Amino acid sequence: MTYLIDHDYENYYSLTLDVVDLSNKMPSYSQRFRAKPRLDSWVAPKASFYASDNYQGTGVNLPDITTWALGNLVLSPKAYLVFTDIIGPSGEFLPLIVGDDMYYMFNTLSVIPESAIDFSEAIDVIDSGVHMGQDNIRFDEETLKGYCLFKSSTDKLTHTFSTKKFKSIYSENCFTGLVFNTLNS
Repeated sequence: MTYLIDHDYENYYSLTLDVVDLSNKMPSYSQRFRAKPRLDSWVAPKASFYASDNYQGTGVNLPDITTWALGNLVLSPKAYLVFTDIIGPSGEFLPLIVGDDMYYMFNTLSVIPESAIDFSEAIDVIDSGVHMGQDNIRFDEETLKGYCLFKSSTDKLTHTFSTKKFKSIYSENCFTGLVFNTLNS
């Protein structure tokens, strides 16, 4: 089973990076990660959590794992300890300073090859006249055996996708903050 990972905006606070701190530390920074390594030029920026307009909870409810800029996972110190070795081979960890804690943005570098994608029922996704990629695709489960997290050209390397293994470990540890949208079975 394959999932598209998203943040649970309704039940958990969202993450924002301090834009001034970010631009001071990394003047040439670009938000478009596109499955390219960043660690060599990364300088830990400050970040914080806030209640987005979609937040329906009461009080402060911080996630264990969230997303930033759609496809980049951000792990709390607790989640980082659990997932370091499991997802490490699929990308790189970029430190973020949240208050007195070190969080880690995970830059997914693994991209599933197009040869492992079934486009037979694909539908183009158009938003405000802009082609955003394709939906209704299926990933070859055999190819995914080497992956835990990955990106796909079908959505222009925007979102992070996960396999059942990642979701199982997330659930076993009672982590919060993510929504797993089923793609195929």
